[in-house]
Amino acid sequence: MLTLKNRRIELIEDNPGNVAVIATILDLSGAKVGLAAWGAGTFTRLREFMPIDLILLDLMFPNGVTGFDIFDQIHAHTDLAEIPIAAISAMDPSVAVPRARQKGFIGFIAKPVNFDLFPLQLEKLMNHEPIWQMQSRH
Repeated sequence: MLTLKNRRIELIEDNPGNVAVIATILDLSGAKVGLAAWGAGTFTRLREFMPIDLILLDLMFPNGVTGFDIFDQIHAHTDLAEIPIAAISAMDPSVAVPRARQKGFIGFIAKPVNFDLFPLQLEKLMNHEPIWQMQSRH
């Protein structure tokens, strides 16, 4: 089922294993996937991938950078500020979810993602239905 047919989803994630799993699910669901590690050139890659329906943003990166920091950096660019951003993380949801809500994320999906449920969760997010998943469901 091509739940996400022709949706443009950018994944900002630093773990190659997570990238492979998530990108595969998105691809099998019909989405057009943009992949970005955080760093030099990220804003150029985001702009080249426009229009973007959703950014999936990990919350934990090396060198003390968090997805919350990256969220602020994306939103500092007026041409990118309206793109909805959902957190996708293994961070403790009891800490991450309240902070993500306060920051302005449109949702939180716990890792590891559920292969069958994940595309449906993303579809809901892109239809303005909040998802605040506190634990992974297998």
